Parts: sequence; C-alpha cells; structure tokens
Amino acid sequence: MTEMVLKRSKSSFQPDTLPLPKQLIDTKIDRKSKNPTSDWTAVEAPVSEVEESSRLQLSVVVQRQAENEPKHWSIFCHRPNLSGTGKGQIWQVKGDAEYMHYQHALDVDILSSQSFEWHQVVNNDLSESQRARVNQICNSEPPPRAANRASVTENCQGWVIRVLYRLAREGIVQQGAITMLQRYMDPIN
Repeated sequence: MTEMVLKRSKSSFQPDTLPLPKQLIDTKIDRKSKNPTSDWTAVEAPVSEVEESSRLQLSVVVQRQAENEPKHWSIFCHRPNLSGTGKGQIWQVKGDAEYMHYQHALDVDILSSQSFEWHQVVNNDLSESQRARVNQICNSEPPPRAANRASVTENCQGWVIRVLYRLAREGIVQQGAITMLQRYMDPIN
C-alpha cells in the first residue's frame, strides 16, 4: 500500500508548520523568504511509515512512573511497523498496590508513549488463537490485593510474571524469558 503526498502551491506554503517530514518534500526552499522555489511534487511515503508486519508480537512493556515508584509493567500485543512501534492491545493492572484493578485497551501505541522505558518481546510470532488465549488468561488472573500498605507483597510486575508463567505452561512464551525479566523487577517497598 502506498500513500501519496499532494502537491502544494507557493501561496499555501507556511514555513513554520511543514505538514510533512523533509524527506517527503521534493522541492527547494528559498533561504531568505523560506518559500518554495517550485511546486511540490508527489512522492511516496517511506515504507517504514506505511507497512506493518503480518506477524503478531507479544511483549512485556516497562514504563517510568513518578520518582521513587517502581516501574509499571504491562503485556502488549501488536503488529509492529518497520520501526518496531504501532498500535495494539494492552493488558495491565493499575492503581495502588493495596487495591489494583485490571485494564484492557485496544488501539494503543504504548511503545511511542512518553513514559516508555523498554520492552522485551516474549513471542515474536503469536498466532490468533494464542492471542485469544493471552486475552483469556489476562482477564482471569486476579490483580494484586493487600489489606494495607505494610502487607503489600506484589504489584503490576508480579501480576505480569504470574500471567507469563501461565502462558509458559501453554507453550506461548519460553520459561527463559520469564527468568530474565524477573531480574529486572523492582523491590516492593
């Protein structure tokens, strides 16, 4: 699939708000007036902005939170574009560690969020039936709970690890990925 950039005339050009990345513009700009010296011509958008993979990826996504707070972990499934990002669905638990609640959202580009820290792919070729099973397991795994702050033993990171263990028992993720991720867990305060 190819996207095309439309021609623009000199009269509609605004130098402070270029509507397209520079690599998409096939024109020359006058340095003093900042106006184009010719009409813009149609060019194809870069492939990385148009194409996405046909394969589903399942990842653990880690995000920054407030200072002195543990990192937030979630499970994310998407078809990455060539830059590795793209919209997908996210499964997570949020809230205070004493009373967390489950959230599921579609059409989220979490890998491009300002709080994004890093992610680890745990399945690079997830089938649709496996994706459905991930959804069932995430929906049924209870969020962490505690009677009070002093009795908190788990947060979103522990919930993600519990989900991954269940997925490993069904062959959807490898045990080695879980072991590696556990090394990055923040301590419970």
